[in-house]
Amino acid sequence: MRAIIVLGAATLALSACQSAEEKHAAETGEIDVTNAPTDQVSKLIKAAAPKTAVKPGLWKAELRIEAVDTGPGIDQAQQLGLAKRLERDAIECKTAAQLKPFDIEKLEKAAGKCTFIRYVSKGGKVDAKIQCSKPNAPATAILINGTTSATGFDVTIDNQTGAAGQPGYSLVKMRSIGTRVGECPASAKG
Repeated sequence: MRAIIVLGAATLALSACQSAEEKHAAETGEIDVTNAPTDQVSKLIKAAAPKTAVKPGLWKAELRIEAVDTGPGIDQAQQLGLAKRLERDAIECKTAAQLKPFDIEKLEKAAGKCTFIRYVSKGGKVDAKIQCSKPNAPATAILINGTTSATGFDVTIDNQTGAAGQPGYSLVKMRSIGTRVGECPASAKG
């Protein structure tokens, strides 16, 4: 009996620490915030994860580079050609761990302090605008738009650093598409 009371008290204490937004994300899988810091959005994504989990199995995935602009005086066709080397087409078995959401806290290591001007993930759609800055560097704006489900995704990411025509400017637009095509072969489940 004592263990049940302690467990119940611990559960109440933990739920009291969770924000209303986190509770909503955990119950529905939906996120809708504006002007939120990275740590807040990270908590919401983790809370929503059980409702938004991608199904493990055999996945066909593509990564396409749609545009590259590195500013004036640079051969844009050559830059696009170099970037297209990063494109991928693959059919692979993916585990739940491999399909878990990207840890957005890693974004700040690369781009500096970030604010999610908006982050909306609901109804199978994602729409985000992220603004990042670090000392002595141009600001970075990241736009994410697309669709997601347990068995597929089609997401476009625009990453722009600095202002067009200014030193340090760059723009990369990529599209990631994935479809679950079945179960993994028994030999690959190992």
